[in-house]
Amino acid sequence: MYQVSLVNAGTRAADWKDNEMYQILSQSGVNNKKSAISGALCFNGDFFLQCPEGGRAAVNELYRRIHDDHRHLRMSSCLITMKSAIAASINSTYCTYRDPESLILRYAGKKQFNPYEMSGESALRLGFELAFSLPEDSLQL
Repeated sequence: MYQVSLVNAGTRAADWKDNEMYQILSQSGVNNKKSAISGALCFNGDFFLQCPEGGRAAVNELYRRIHDDHRHLRMSSCLITMKSAIAASINSTYCTYRDPESLILRYAGKKQFNPYEMSGESALRLGFELAFSLPEDSLQL
């Protein structure tokens, strides 16, 4: 199976509800496990940065679902980069969630998180570092 890493940015929809993140994590935990997709999800209340990894067909299908998701503003979903991977960098089949503010200056060169203004490599590395630095008691499904 051909492995890929993808980076996607999105903006939350105006009708976002407080429980949406839990629903996203619950749903993605089940779906990603079935599709052998690992990854990280960064969200600061406005912007999403998603970094799924897995088989090319499975990751492409996931991106299609993300792009069509009503929880993103229409047409805000943006493919930042997609590249081949020798092996998954994030070993969990679960989606991890983190507010990226603690590392954004290092990867974006500024204090405010906006994944649309990041290079593909910086965005991917930010997602990986956030996933690797999760404390044991973090929100993870």
